Amino acid sequence: MSGTKITAKVTVLGLGNCGVKVISQLCSLPEASWLNLVALDTDSSSLDNCPLETKIYANSEWLKGQGCGGDVMKGERALSRERKNLSELLKDSSLLIVTGGFGGGTATGGAPIVASVAKSLSIPTIFIVSMPFILEGHTKIKLAEDGLHELLPKVDALMAIPNDLLFLSLPSETPLEEAFAKADMEMARALLGVAGIVRCGNLVATDMATLRSIFHQQKTASAIGVGAASLEADGENRCHVALERLMASPLLGGAAHLAKADVLVITVTGGPDLQIGELKRSLEALQQYCPKEARIIVGMNTDPASKGFVQLTAVAVEIEGPPPEQAHPLTPQVQGANLPAGKARAAKGRHSAGNADPAEQPELPGLRAVSKGIFHNTTASRYRGIDLDIPSYDREGITVDKGN
Repeated sequence: MSGTKITAKVTVLGLGNCGVKVISQLCSLPEASWLNLVALDTDSSSLDNCPLETKIYANSEWLKGQGCGGDVMKGERALSRERKNLSELLKDSSLLIVTGGFGGGTATGGAPIVASVAKSLSIPTIFIVSMPFILEGHTKIKLAEDGLHELLPKVDALMAIPNDLLFLSLPSETPLEEAFAKADMEMARALLGVAGIVRCGNLVATDMATLRSIFHQQKTASAIGVGAASLEADGENRCHVALERLMASPLLGGAAHLAKADVLVITVTGGPDLQIGELKRSLEALQQYCPKEARIIVGMNTDPASKGFVQLTAVAVEIEGPPPEQAHPLTPQVQGANLPAGKARAAKGRHSAGNADPAEQPELPGLRAVSKGIFHNTTASRYRGIDLDIPSYDREGITVDKGN
C-alpha cells in the first residue's frame, strides 16, 4: 500500500441493520457532505427507514427482504449475489470505509465479500465494526470473533469496538433506546474522524500506509472517542471543551482505556481560524493519559467550511497479538530444548531411538489435543490475544517430565 494521499472519493458503507443505523446518523451531519454514503442490508424494513439515496436491498428475491435471522451463511450468500452491484458502486472510490455490527448474519457473513470486491478494484479498505455485548451470550460473541478472524487478512485496517464500552461511560439508569442512539451517533462521528485521517495533509499529514502499519493482519482492540466544539457555542476555550467531550465519549471507555493503549491515533479537523496555542494544550493533555511508550500519530487538517469549528478524534489501539494462525504455530519442538544444557542432554539420552520404550515416548507438542477442561463452554478469558483458560504448559508447548 503506498502512502499516496487520498483526496478523491471516499465511500462509507453501512452493512447490516447496525451499519445502516450508523450511516443514517452520519447522513445527518453537515460535515459529512463530502462523503459518498451507501446503505446495504438484507432487511427491507431497515433500509426503508434509512434516508440515504443510495441503498442496496441485498438478494431481495431470495430472502424476500426479511433479513438473515443471524445466519452468517445466508449473509455470505446474499452478498455474493451483489458483487456486480458493489463493483459498480465502488469503482470510482479512492477509499472504502465499512461499518456494521458483528455477530449477526448480514455484516458478519457479508463483510469478507465486500472486502473481496474492494480488493479486486484495488481500493484500500478500513472496517470499523462493533462487537456484541457480553450479555448477548457466548454463541454470538464466538460468531463475531470468527468473523474478525476471517476478515483480518483481507483488509488494510480492522477496528473492532466492544459494545461493552457503553457501560463504562453511561449512567446505569440511561434508557436503552437513548444509549444505543448515542452509540450510533458516536460511531458516525468516529467514521467521519477516521475518514479525516486520510484527508489530513495541509498541516500535519498521515495516510493509509500509517494505518496499515498499525492494523494490517494484527489483532487489535480499539476504542474511539470524538469531541466537537465551536467558537460560537463554546467560546475561545473550544479545544478544551472538545477534549472534555472526547473523554466522555461512550465508545472510548474513559481515561482507564487510554492508559492501556499501545497506539493512539489523533486527528484534528478545524477551520482556518484554529490557533496553535489552544490546540497544543489540548493535545498535550490528551497524550498525558497514555503510557510513555505508546506510539502517538497525529493528523491535522483545516477546511474553510469548518470556520469556528473543531473536532478531535482519538483511536486508542491495544495490540492483542498476531493473527490466530500465527499466534501458536504447530512447530514440533525438541524435548529439552528449553532446558539447561546438562538437563537437555539427559533428556535426549533418556529418549534416544536406541533406548526408549515406545510406551514412554512423549507426545509431539504440536499434535497434542489442547483441553480447556471446565472452561470449555465459557467465554474465553483473554489478555493480549492469549487464552488464559488454557494451562501455561499447553500454551507454551512444554512437555512435563513424568519421571520414571
